[in-house]
Amino acid sequence: MLDLIKTGSFISEMRKEKGLTQKQLADQVGVSDKAVSRWETGKGLPDTSIMPELCKALDINVNELLSGERLNAEAYSGKAEEIMVSLVKDVQENKNDKKSVVLGLALGFVLLMLGLIGIVTVSGSRVVYFLDIPSVVFVLAIQLIVLGAGGQMKSFLGAFKLIFGKKVEIEDDVAVKAAKCEFAVKYAQRGAILGGILSSIMGFVAVLVIVWSESPDTIGPNMAVAVLSLFYGALFALLLMPIQGRLHKMQ
Repeated sequence: MLDLIKTGSFISEMRKEKGLTQKQLADQVGVSDKAVSRWETGKGLPDTSIMPELCKALDINVNELLSGERLNAEAYSGKAEEIMVSLVKDVQENKNDKKSVVLGLALGFVLLMLGLIGIVTVSGSRVVYFLDIPSVVFVLAIQLIVLGAGGQMKSFLGAFKLIFGKKVEIEDDVAVKAAKCEFAVKYAQRGAILGGILSSIMGFVAVLVIVWSESPDTIGPNMAVAVLSLFYGALFALLLMPIQGRLHKMQ
């Protein structure tokens, strides 16, 4: 496994040896000083596309960069092989991670479908009891209003583009954008919960003021519909959790 802390310390040491600030090194390589800071603290690795420029600026080679130390002629060949083995292990572990993700999603969806079938069976196949379009629209409207008022709409939409679109090559750009998008997603989750609460409160008030006086025998079903808004708010917030997790992993 590559030691990011060791590599980061080595980058910092070589930069200082050259008499460069993080900003000066960043300008030479074509990234921000935040990117250099992330490398030096072991929170990330330079993108392969900029490694040659970084090595040139620090007067080192790629093997030395990845190993986090100066290499003499005798150690160079052996270290190169060690780094290659480490990279192969990383690739294999990433494949295993993807397999575990797919397995988890598959099992989750199977159990979800079984649960839904059970609910429908118990309720006498009356799925319509779980649907209330006006409440869904109200919750989504509050969510959009919260995003718009907070100036987070662009970052919220950018979250899906960042995850499902083409990958940005420079790692620092990914980290900064992911942080902004994650904040927007959290904002959207709060908006969904708020929308569910407000919709439910309005539903309860309507039931108590209107339904109670006109048709008391329908209090139960109408209360159930009002509670559905809380369910929708929680559901929308839950659906955004995987997006938030992916964005956090990019940072």
